[in-house]
Amino acid sequence: MMKTRTGAAILAFGAALALAACGGGGGNNNQNAGNNPGANGGNKGSQQVKQMNPLHVAHNEMAGHSLQINMGQQNNSGEAGNAAVVDENGGVNVTIHIKSEPKGASQPAHIHKGTCTKLDPAPWKPLTPVIDGKSMTHLKGISVAELKKGKYAINVHKSANDLKTYVSCGDLTL
Repeated sequence: MMKTRTGAAILAFGAALALAACGGGGGNNNQNAGNNPGANGGNKGSQQVKQMNPLHVAHNEMAGHSLQINMGQQNNSGEAGNAAVVDENGGVNVTIHIKSEPKGASQPAHIHKGTCTKLDPAPWKPLTPVIDGKSMTHLKGISVAELKKGKYAINVHKSANDLKTYVSCGDLTL
C-alpha cells in the first residue's frame, strides 16, 4: 500500500511538472529584446534580452513537434506576448498572440534566421500580419525538427510602411 501511494505521488508530481512546462507560465524571454540595426540602420539602441522562460525551455526540449515562444517588446512598443509553432499537415502552424498592438494596426511578421539580438534582416519565411493581436499561418515543407536545428526568430514589424522598426521578437530556439 505504501509503495502504491509513493508511486502515485511521484507520478502526480511528474505530470504536474510536465503540464507546467507545456503551459508556459508568465515571463518573457525577450522582454525588451535586442534591436537589430539591420542593413539600412533601422532599430538603433539595442536592449538586453532576458533569459528564455525555463518552463518553455523544458517544454521545447521535451516536445518533439511543438515550440512555445515568448514574444518580447522592442523599441519600447509595449507589444509582448507569445507564439507557438506546431507540426501539422506537412508543415507547421505558427500562431502569434501580441498584447498592446495599436488599434487598427496590421503588422507584418516573419521568421528570420538568427536570434532577436542578432537577426538577419532578410525575412526567411513570411507570416500572416498581426491584426488585432493575432496571426495564424501554415508554412508547408518545414518542421519543428528543422527549426530546432538552426537559429530562428519570429519578428513583428511596426507596419508595412515601417519595416525597419521592430515591435516584438521571440527566439524559436535556445
